Amino acid sequence: MKKILKYTFAIILGLGLCSCDKLFDSLEGDLTKMSEEDMTSSQAGLERLLSDVYNAIPMDAFNTKDQHTTLATYSKANDYDIAVTGFWNYKKMRSINQFIQKIDMALEKKAINEETRDQMLGEALFVRAYCYFAMVRRYGGVPIVTEPLDDKYDGDENLGLYIPRSTEKETWDFVISELDRAAELLPDEPKGGNYRASKWAALGLQSRVALYAATLSKYWGKEAISSSYKAVAEKLTYMEASYADAYFAKCIEASEKIINSGKFSLYGGATTSVSKAKENLTNLFLERQDCEFIFGKSYKDGTADADNGFDRNNSPAQSHGTGTNAGWGNYSITTDLIDLFDDYNAAGGRADGTVKTRNDGVEDTYFAQIATSASSFDKSADFIKYDHPQDPFLKKDARFQAWVLYPGCEFRSTTIVAQAGYWLPDGKLEFYQENSTKVGGVTYYELGADSQNGMSAYIDIGNVGTSNHSYYWTTGFGIRKFLDPNTPLDKSTGPWCDIRYAEILLNYAEAYAESGKGSAAKAKQYLNDIRHRAAFTDDIEPTLENVLHERKIEFAFEGHETYTLWRRRAYLSTRSGGPHRKHTAVNVLDLRDGTPKYIYARVNAYWSDVQNSTTGLNTDLLDYYGSIPNYAENRLTVNPSQE
Repeated sequence: MKKILKYTFAIILGLGLCSCDKLFDSLEGDLTKMSEEDMTSSQAGLERLLSDVYNAIPMDAFNTKDQHTTLATYSKANDYDIAVTGFWNYKKMRSINQFIQKIDMALEKKAINEETRDQMLGEALFVRAYCYFAMVRRYGGVPIVTEPLDDKYDGDENLGLYIPRSTEKETWDFVISELDRAAELLPDEPKGGNYRASKWAALGLQSRVALYAATLSKYWGKEAISSSYKAVAEKLTYMEASYADAYFAKCIEASEKIINSGKFSLYGGATTSVSKAKENLTNLFLERQDCEFIFGKSYKDGTADADNGFDRNNSPAQSHGTGTNAGWGNYSITTDLIDLFDDYNAAGGRADGTVKTRNDGVEDTYFAQIATSASSFDKSADFIKYDHPQDPFLKKDARFQAWVLYPGCEFRSTTIVAQAGYWLPDGKLEFYQENSTKVGGVTYYELGADSQNGMSAYIDIGNVGTSNHSYYWTTGFGIRKFLDPNTPLDKSTGPWCDIRYAEILLNYAEAYAESGKGSAAKAKQYLNDIRHRAAFTDDIEPTLENVLHERKIEFAFEGHETYTLWRRRAYLSTRSGGPHRKHTAVNVLDLRDGTPKYIYARVNAYWSDVQNSTTGLNTDLLDYYGSIPNYAENRLTVNPSQE
């Protein structure tokens, strides 16, 4: 970034957030043929400019951030880091600020009426707040610029146009105040397109922002950075517990406004049928469901190339698209998450969902290096023998069944095969090899099938292979959420629901559990409304443990977990013991007594195992704050990691 306020006006074409399912359904004319005067003299021109404003939103659409936590992993690497999306683009912020000026000018010229001006201003404030939210969560306090200021620049670099960073708290407060203004201006139902921000979008983002600021304040000291760093001393990267209560109260206030509006509900609603819950929870992410959708992004732009890319990259190897360079099977899920999905008890209530692998109940021991001579695999362990590979998962939460692919499940008329090896009658164990053996005249395959086309996991494990098409899960579990359940797609156009009603309910419940503010009865109701949608029949208390558990489950694969770890300062590091690793339970065909059975052995996930990562999962506390770009040019105090 060149000097922070020295920019040239540019209109950036890009309608990624705003075409068909159209954000602006009534746009006319060719933008490339319109002058700046044309654009500011008509509503159509202003809406063209507004489309560029929307494109500034640093939305984590179809992200894979959970792969940077213990809950999942990239199939070809061991990712674990503070993967928080930031934003640092003051040229774009200048365009937003210019747009805010221009809509007032357009009102004066009567190019638009007050209702349209208010909606557009509210939208611009919403986007500006979203951008500053992404800045503060990644960098701490940043320069707050709310007007173009170009006319004050005459070439003299000493005119005071170098805007210093505000404190971190001032920046959080600015975002919340912007969303207050946006919510006042925005209509309940915006005109001009289904994907434009509404009053509820502003309040939904405010609910999220306030919860982030509240928990960050409460837990900042858990990974406190020394005040010997200048940015901490100046409170540019500093929060404290005394700030938390006001933010928790704001989260509850914003959440209640949405809840009390009566405009939203959980798609599908409560049910006692697990199969119906699974159907609803699958459909929730295939199309926009208006009752739960508060804000998000459309991928239907009216062209043959429209694509969110998710289905192509993350379908299982047994059922994927035909597009070149697809690299399917990228998303491997760990048992660190699988175990968290509760089971149903006989009455439909919650039961411990820890995958049962041993008769002695020891489920916290993980074998290392199972494919090497240095393996710690314990042959004497009292493994449970299952008749079918899917048996350990049949009582799990409907959300597991709707959102996770696991050994033996049915998907796209295909039985998913994810077998890590076999245990031969002579006592020999083999893992991760494409071998076969005959027992009693029957041929058995080490990886569960006679060809790679019939397998979804463990091929070339530890080897990137010769083709980026050779992507197979390394944990035996893959993602099902967002995938078309009937056919693989080269071009998938499902929308991204950035803010959904379930988040608002859990934000309220978490704010209550953390602060005691709000209503215990409401927090309990909102928490259990989400569980009842998943066909659980019992109620649980709104304790912090229960709420955080539900967040992990309800928002699995939507990227929330990395932000929960960030705002609660809960990433793993050598400071919190270790070495920490990601885990899985590998499916092994046991042929020792001549009758095929299936056992599950708990192991370190391959890319996290000792041969690949001797120190385990680790983060540096200084990485909670990103590096300030171009700090020297802009005379900005650097963040601790840059000192």
